[in-house]
Amino acid sequence: MGKTTTFKRAIEINATKEKVWNALADFGNICHAHPAVDTSNITSKQKQGLGATRHCNFNMMGATSEERAIEWNEGTNIKIEAYEMKKLPGIEKIVVDFAIEARGDKTLLTSTMEYSMKNSFFDMMNSLMMKKMNSQLIDGIAAGHKKYIETGEIVRKDTKLELDKVIKLM
Repeated sequence: MGKTTTFKRAIEINATKEKVWNALADFGNICHAHPAVDTSNITSKQKQGLGATRHCNFNMMGATSEERAIEWNEGTNIKIEAYEMKKLPGIEKIVVDFAIEARGDKTLLTSTMEYSMKNSFFDMMNSLMMKKMNSQLIDGIAAGHKKYIETGEIVRKDTKLELDKVIKLM
């Protein structure tokens, strides 16, 4: 397994912590806030909580992923693991954590993405180009959640997002 790459982003959302949590906890509908996911659906009997699973269809290269909630702290954070990926070459493992914190009548959403590559060849490819693409992706995911939660507009790959509002923590 290759080296782990980590990105951490934060964005302030003009909504209550409860509203932000409700959007995150709507586990099967990540496609509403994720600019790279065209469609998503629940694949487990449970719709929320630890162990809930979903399928995502990405708008790039026909890629798909099977994902599961590996941590679920009600009202605080959700950690998701992509455990089966198709047409996402070289990626061994991806884990994304979404954590929220109330800031008065606003909410700070912190998104942390960690991924590793399958071998040293893909580590090199990651260094050359994939890090930049995944950095932009996590920025889009944070800004996509802001857009969807504040406006109700379903985010697509061509949706104009406030990327300048994303704070790069790592």
